[in-house]
Amino acid sequence: MDLEKIECTQCGSNELNELEENKIKCSYCGTVFMVKGVQTEQPKVIIGKGANVVFGKSSNVTIKGGVKIESGANVEFLGKLEVIEKGDEEKIKNSALYKSKNS
Repeated sequence: MDLEKIECTQCGSNELNELEENKIKCSYCGTVFMVKGVQTEQPKVIIGKGANVVFGKSSNVTIKGGVKIESGANVEFLGKLEVIEKGDEEKIKNSALYKSKNS
């Protein structure tokens, strides 16, 4: 499947940031756009507070539509994991797993 490249119609930059539901802003020139046809969906998988979930080494998991792991949940993915909708980049970079892989 080919993904459509999104760029600012005013300056041509492809550095766009999501502001709020259905709005994006060009980080170069500051133009704000409404994104039509986008529906915000709740995550398809929610792992609740206090849950202890381990996906073993031979697991092959695909999560479509996002995942929410609530604070206080212990989750380990030891096998293959494919997430179709990526989460918050800043939170990923601040995670212990990211820091341990990139140190």
